[in-house]
Amino acid sequence: MQPNNNPLKNYLLAIDTALNSSALNLNTSEDDPWKPAFIQLIKSVHTGLTLADQAGKRVDFLDDVGVNGKIQDITSLISWMHDCLPELTAEKPGQLATNRVNRYANAGWGYFANGCFFDVQFEEELAFFIDDQRVYLNRHIRRAISELKQTASIQA
Repeated sequence: MQPNNNPLKNYLLAIDTALNSSALNLNTSEDDPWKPAFIQLIKSVHTGLTLADQAGKRVDFLDDVGVNGKIQDITSLISWMHDCLPELTAEKPGQLATNRVNRYANAGWGYFANGCFFDVQFEEELAFFIDDQRVYLNRHIRRAISELKQTASIQA
């Protein structure tokens, strides 16, 4: 058996592992380590989307992506979130007033402790937020991964 030389397929394996983590489950407690799992997921998804974009196969759907400013599609949303990670990993637990990473499960709206408004439009959905930018686990990340897998099978 030959080693897998397709870097996109290697990142897809890492993403699948992260997505199957109990830390990203809809019913995971706030006390569970979901933030490190989310950060690792964004890093891996960003790399996969970047590789696809460089190969001319950009994942560019807009469905439920809050497009404003520099956010133009799912790839740019994930890229924006990825670019925030160095600042976010420097935050200390318990800094609620400055905590920029949040999540919300199922449909609802309100304000996080950091003052950012949130809106989740779907039941049985887990949404992650950095400031006021939202990414849905199923509608965005899993769909982007599905499209990446189609790209990986084309490149194989």
